Amino acid sequence: MDQIDKKIIELLKEDSRLNFKSIGEQIHMTGQAVGNRIRKLEDKRIIERYTIQLDTQKQGLISAYITLLMKSNDHYRVRQFVQEKSEIVDAVRISGEGCYILKVEVESHDDLNELCDQALEFANYRINIITERIK
Repeated sequence: MDQIDKKIIELLKEDSRLNFKSIGEQIHMTGQAVGNRIRKLEDKRIIERYTIQLDTQKQGLISAYITLLMKSNDHYRVRQFVQEKSEIVDAVRISGEGCYILKVEVESHDDLNELCDQALEFANYRINIITERIK
């Protein structure tokens, strides 16, 4: 990955809807050349997906980060749980305090409590509720 690829990624992170021609104009390349570079980045799985960022508060949703602290070594169960739950919008395995961090978006505190109760089968948890998005 060279500086041009990094600039393309930076532009797509700002606006994933930019077309190849618009990107090319900003980095002094043809749209076709940009398209070829983006396809290579996708093939290498450097670019995995394109998405949008929504304001969950305006949607009436509660967003929270849940840190899971494993009770056992059953990491398969965590991965299965994450895949089953649509309210888990992001999940990462971490080092340091805790084993996983889950970003969740739920409609109510009751839904958040239910999700945490289910997680108690394999992990203790700590919750941080998002009160304001800064960036």
